[in-house]
Amino acid sequence: MYIILGIILCGIAAVCIFILGGLFTRHLMLDALDEARRERMMEDAYRFCGVRHPDDPKPYIPPTMRPKTPRNRYIPGMSALDRLLREGKRGTIMVRGGR
Repeated sequence: MYIILGIILCGIAAVCIFILGGLFTRHLMLDALDEARRERMMEDAYRFCGVRHPDDPKPYIPPTMRPKTPRNRYIPGMSALDRLLREGKRGTIMVRGGR
């Protein structure tokens, strides 16, 4: 009886370790992908800004971070601004805190 229980617990532990390893590997892959995208973005920005030699001044590129909030969030008033821009007018979004 105890041998069967031990085998089942070892199997559950092996599955848990496998899942945690997969999650950790996914995290490492996403970090590597973000780093590769950032490097590509920096190379493109340098090329667009005319950086040809190592001693040329380099443009500032802000650091990228993976979003921690859902991507479907929006700024209030964007529809009104979009409407104004389509009409060829200029507009400003005023966002007040606490709303």
